[in-house]
Amino acid sequence: MMLEVLRGGLHTTVQDMGRQGGQSLGIPPSGAQDGFALRIANLLVGNPTGGPLILRDDPGAAGLEITMAGLEVRAGSDLLVAVTGADMGVRCDGTPAPRWQAFLLRAGQTLVFGMATSGARAYLAVHGGVDVPLYLASRATHASGQFGGFEGRALKQGDKLPIGPADADWQAFAGRALRSELVPSYSGLQQARVVRGPEAHHFTEESEAEFYANAWKLNPKSDRTGMRFIGPDLSFRPGRPRYLIEEAGEDPSNLVIDPGAPVGTIQVPSGVEPIVLGVDSPSVGGYARIGVVISTDMSAVGQLQPLQSAYFVRTSLEDAVAALRRQESLISESSIAA
Repeated sequence: MMLEVLRGGLHTTVQDMGRQGGQSLGIPPSGAQDGFALRIANLLVGNPTGGPLILRDDPGAAGLEITMAGLEVRAGSDLLVAVTGADMGVRCDGTPAPRWQAFLLRAGQTLVFGMATSGARAYLAVHGGVDVPLYLASRATHASGQFGGFEGRALKQGDKLPIGPADADWQAFAGRALRSELVPSYSGLQQARVVRGPEAHHFTEESEAEFYANAWKLNPKSDRTGMRFIGPDLSFRPGRPRYLIEEAGEDPSNLVIDPGAPVGTIQVPSGVEPIVLGVDSPSVGGYARIGVVISTDMSAVGQLQPLQSAYFVRTSLEDAVAALRRQESLISESSIAA
């Protein structure tokens, strides 16, 4: 079983839910920027959903993450597929294909992904999973590090992706769809909940309030390493001790010791353009951390289009855990439409 790439698109990579345990060695988890969309796609086609890695070490089946536009693939055999995430007007042999629903892609048929009209990343899951070699127990691509996925890079014309073996009753999954009320909306002003960061007290009280009060626009230069946001400059409290200046420099956003920086960490270098660290980000950072986007809401951040706006909303650790439990309850058979 095989899927042939006719056009790689803007940036398409093989992703699962990422690799666990490497951050202490400086290896980012990688994986899907919108884990919810990939896991639902895998659920629909009968694949292991895996993740999130903060709860378990199963990365799930690998699929394709398509950024903004352009992927075109042809089925080398009959396949069961599902498309979730951003709306890219995907078409099967010229006919609109369903989203958030499993369907049969017959041998020789093509899927074409156009320009995203809402959301930034679409996901294509195939029953059996994209069967590229494991690297540190995951098939996720880290393109800048050139490891994982398909030859450690984004896909291009002529690539032939092997698909894992199918279950005996794989065609029975055709038609499975996510309940319509659970399909996310990526349009308009978005929100991302944030737990207060370890260095939030370094910012002035007014600046911290401004961080939550303003809508921030996604900088077009953002990527899977860091999502930069355009908005007002933030100020730091005065009176930085002399020893900190000597060790870390004059910039008040600099920290003497580079602390750990999990996915979702929001750093604000020099008080300008907060950066939400993504799934390909380094595991440490040297700038003041005003907050951390909770794991469930990294999907919303990952679906922002360039210059689309979002609010950061302060939440508690307890509410973050509750949100994770709610999401886990949705990635189950109970979310399949009757």
